[in-house]
Amino acid sequence: MPTQKFSHLVLTFSLSALILAGCASSKARLKIGETVEGEVVEAEGLAAVTGDKIAVKRAALTDAYKNAVEKVVGIFISARTLVDKAITIEQNILGKTDGYVKKHEVIREGVEPDGIYHTHIRALVSLTQVQNDLRNLNLLTSPAAGNPRVAVLLDEKFEGADFEGSPCADGISQALLERGYKVVDRSELAAIRVAEATRQLLEGDPKAALKPIIQNLNAEVIVSGQAKSSVLMTEGLGGLISVRTTLTGKVVRARTGEILSTFSVQASGLDGTKDAASQKSFTQAGANAGNDLAGRIATELARRTTILVWVGGLPNLNSLGEIKDRIVSTPGVLDVTMRSYSVGKAEMEVKINSATSGDILQSISKKGTLPLEVVNQTQDS
Repeated sequence: MPTQKFSHLVLTFSLSALILAGCASSKARLKIGETVEGEVVEAEGLAAVTGDKIAVKRAALTDAYKNAVEKVVGIFISARTLVDKAITIEQNILGKTDGYVKKHEVIREGVEPDGIYHTHIRALVSLTQVQNDLRNLNLLTSPAAGNPRVAVLLDEKFEGADFEGSPCADGISQALLERGYKVVDRSELAAIRVAEATRQLLEGDPKAALKPIIQNLNAEVIVSGQAKSSVLMTEGLGGLISVRTTLTGKVVRARTGEILSTFSVQASGLDGTKDAASQKSFTQAGANAGNDLAGRIATELARRTTILVWVGGLPNLNSLGEIKDRIVSTPGVLDVTMRSYSVGKAEMEVKINSATSGDILQSISKKGTLPLEVVNQTQDS
């Protein structure tokens, strides 16, 4: 399986060569593209023909309004969100199109050969209002990295000897569970040789350790490391003993052995006996590491399953829509989410499972109505 890289793809358009297709009459005042008030888009509305001509024209215009706003909505949110949140979008956005369309022009209208009344318009749609309402509905969030299954394998020692139990690993597991992760239960670890796998991971020999972890534990992410505790202070604490734990380790992607993150934390425990104090110290070190890793694991997984695409020189949303369609049609691409769009520039987040930046580049570069130039493409920027 190819390693997935986080890449940036920067594109610019040769505007002089861009030919805009359209049916606008010479009298049209609205020009397709972005304005200070929003975006001018073309849309078509349909209505069944009845004896009430006024009602038919009104219905077709209303449908055209809806389709104009839907074009803008479709640029800002992913295709998956459009499907999953169809009812929410219909009720809260597409059901009140008058508030988004600031002005319009009818390009042509009338009964066409299919027997349906068609109204073709250019509409000025407020991007700001659409974005604000989508954001208020929590529909502009970036795609999540998923909910990986995590195995925690630690070597825990107190003053050089193996510590009974696994309080440090349990502390990490509990912190991850509280943040919504799926964690391999301690009882499930009996399916592998934990001590041997932990040693192999610590010694930098992940291949030997990863196979049984993947097969027997079905883990996607592994947290491995070493926790060392020792007595810090026994005097002047009113009979209590202070123990300090140092925990170091790394987070590894199970199927590839790729290191997602490293960590190093310290924690102290205070109690009447060495065992009790070390138990507290181990647990606190694990909790500290788990709380830190919970955010980092998700971020790193998302970064490695996402390709960012920047596009400049966009004359209108229709052009951006064509690029999105090309990206979505790339094998190995799961979804596309708009991160930002303004003044002819767009930033898209492409969720992938097997595609590379090169695959997406080839799809975008295919011949079409948009002549474009790839300015820069590397693995990291």
